[in-house]
Amino acid sequence: MSEPGDIYVADLGDEQRHRVMIASTSRFSQLSGRVLVAPEISSPPDEVPFPWRIETDEGVFAVDLMLTVASERLLEQAGRVNAAATARMRRALRQIS
Repeated sequence: MSEPGDIYVADLGDEQRHRVMIASTSRFSQLSGRVLVAPEISSPPDEVPFPWRIETDEGVFAVDLMLTVASERLLEQAGRVNAAATARMRRALRQIS
């Protein structure tokens, strides 16, 4: 089961597969059958102000473009961000609410 900070290759419904960072807990996924994800982007993180872009060793992930996908659309785990990046993502999520 996926946990916040996990990186997965996911099918987001278009021709290309995308890397995403998981934001939701495994409990959320079990109850809803969905996963909250931040997609990886190729633009520099400075184009959108803090805290909406999370720059990690794994890539840049866009919290402001977060979406939910069905759990079965997560195709394979491709890594994990460090604890500091996961904490930055959680702070960004608190800014949204």
